[in-house]
Amino acid sequence: MKKLYVCILILVGVIASVSAETRLSTRLFTTSRCFDLIASLQYFDKIKDLPQFTHLAMDSAFIRQLRHVNDNVTASKLCNLYSTFGGDKDNTDKCVTFFREMVSNDSITHTDADWIKSIIGLQPELASCLARLNDTGYSDYWDNEVKPLLDRYINSYPVSDEMLDDIHDAMTEFSGPEILPPTHSNIYILNIDNAFNLSDESFCCTPLLLDPELEKKFRLDFLKVYTHENLHRLSISEELMRRLDLLMSDDFYRENEIKAKSYNEGRNEAFVVAAEVFISHKIGRRDIKSVYDEFNEYVEGSLVLAPIIYVHLHKKRRDESLNDFILRLFDNGTIEAGQIEAEYYKAMLQIKTGKQ
Repeated sequence: MKKLYVCILILVGVIASVSAETRLSTRLFTTSRCFDLIASLQYFDKIKDLPQFTHLAMDSAFIRQLRHVNDNVTASKLCNLYSTFGGDKDNTDKCVTFFREMVSNDSITHTDADWIKSIIGLQPELASCLARLNDTGYSDYWDNEVKPLLDRYINSYPVSDEMLDDIHDAMTEFSGPEILPPTHSNIYILNIDNAFNLSDESFCCTPLLLDPELEKKFRLDFLKVYTHENLHRLSISEELMRRLDLLMSDDFYRENEIKAKSYNEGRNEAFVVAAEVFISHKIGRRDIKSVYDEFNEYVEGSLVLAPIIYVHLHKKRRDESLNDFILRLFDNGTIEAGQIEAEYYKAMLQIKTGKQ
């Protein structure tokens, strides 16, 4: 989910105090020692003056390798590669081994993705820098200094277990024959200053975004984001994706799909946005204005299938998967090339006037 796109650019170092009386269930957020180790390459300036790392800051060979890495790749790309190929999230020794052995990992080396190939080219420097940080005691530093800080943010974020249970109950009912596990924590809170998505639709973000005041300022709501990310686990068939490809013959859809792709969005993202908005509205976490604004503003309103799907979701059968429901909309002509613009504006008017 890329809903953090604006806040990354203008984060400020304001940390508001939050009532300790409200706590966040650990089902919502999690941490990763290894993601933080990987990100520490980009954020080495944050730790370079700490006693255990000062000798690295004075080591010209280490700094030369570190600069070469940081000049050519971001922490987000490195964490994405690590997550994509199943790296252990909490054992830093295994993390170092992963990068040492990545050139002999056929799954990695046989990829056609240019961004992965560029990381492979950095393997010697990457493995060396991560090994040096790990040998210096990064894991102990994380346990003693980073984890307690992250936990304070996580534990003080104002959401109740009851609220989270309501979301999971609604998602379970919505999923129909697909059974979503009752818990799935996929929002990684890291010791970083920005936020980025992972290829499995989870994401990593700074603890500053658990500040309720910043959340209001940037119109972020992690419970909605959490719902969205969990709904990405619902399966989408090749047949449905083929139907989407055929829609590219529709001028209105194609124009907006190109815009969505400029945000790294598009394709089946509209399905998930529609589902999240439907569930959040149903359980009272969105009013009708929020529903309309989401479809109108998210990635410039380019996910034009989302409101069309949304206004029909009340017709989804309890024993029907989201995939089969959307296929039914294709089959009955609700979603059809040549009709997308008309259906979109009809759906948006229906939402705006509340006549559903």
